[in-house]
Amino acid sequence: MGYQLQQRGRASIDFLTDLRRCSNRLEADPAIAGINPGAMFDHPQSGTELDFVSMQNKALRQLCDSEAFRVLRLCREWMLAAHGRIAMEAFAEMPLALSAELDAAKSGRSTLQYAPDLTLPAYWDGYEFHRSTGGWDGHDYMGFVHGELIHFHMVGRALAGVLHAQRVAAAAAALYDAPERILEMGCASGQFTAALAGTYPNARITALDLSARQLEQTQRRGNEQGASWRLLQAAAEQTGLKAAQYDLVCSYAVFHELPRAAAEQVMVEKFRLCKPGGALLMADVKPYSSLSAHEVWSADFWNQVVGGDPHWREYAMTDFIALAESAGFVDVVWQGLGQYHYPYVLTGRKPESH
Repeated sequence: MGYQLQQRGRASIDFLTDLRRCSNRLEADPAIAGINPGAMFDHPQSGTELDFVSMQNKALRQLCDSEAFRVLRLCREWMLAAHGRIAMEAFAEMPLALSAELDAAKSGRSTLQYAPDLTLPAYWDGYEFHRSTGGWDGHDYMGFVHGELIHFHMVGRALAGVLHAQRVAAAAAALYDAPERILEMGCASGQFTAALAGTYPNARITALDLSARQLEQTQRRGNEQGASWRLLQAAAEQTGLKAAQYDLVCSYAVFHELPRAAAEQVMVEKFRLCKPGGALLMADVKPYSSLSAHEVWSADFWNQVVGGDPHWREYAMTDFIALAESAGFVDVVWQGLGQYHYPYVLTGRKPESH
């Protein structure tokens, strides 16, 4: 779909992205780069909430006189608070015809089944993910606002190729050569869905999400590609789908948004829906066990403390091999991909005899 940002929206988005890029250089300041809160615990996965609070308090005391840190924090706080509003304002000044085009783009081979009576989980209902104004359904066209104006123009403008390559690499890591049926849990606006479709062109893809607006953008993406994706509004921990019907059950960047109890339920549901002999695939951000002390502090501060990800720390401390094995999966591996070990990918399979 062709569209063009108008002058004010383009200028606001350019300012925000340039501010992020320039302010990132402050992380190299000796006061920030030198932060090492020390071994607050033997291993990140053995730490408690009090350990992490203590770590952050200790680091903030070390940084209290750093002008570079104060400026960096101010920039990131403003960007987090403003990016959703800026994207919505950019959409509002675009031609009215765009809304009609977006509505028309939902017609095609990809289908969307809404669930108007769905009870939204407490961890999702009313929550502004990544501090995006209004959350994933905060705008009538939030799928486009997030998937295009935020994800592409703000987050991915300089990294669009890298981000897509990471999703393709994750899709290809599955322990299943040619799945006929794929289920993606938490598809959002469809970036990983597209990577799955490109990696397994003959597969029938079903994707689900809690957000109707994000699913609508996935539907537009599928129709634009001439794909026949089946899209469902449903909770990943209780999909209501028939058991044991998918060769590959997967997700991308979903589990760091879930509390531990929900993550356990989603893993159990993945196992239930996977065919005997089928594959598990989960890709997400790096766990704390893979990071240095400084990296743990940085990831924890900018995501858990500042970034509006209330379950980030809980995710980053979870032993996902144990979680998957507890659900019933075997041959489970949890590892980073590529030169930078990103994303982290969990693979496994369901026993043939199950």
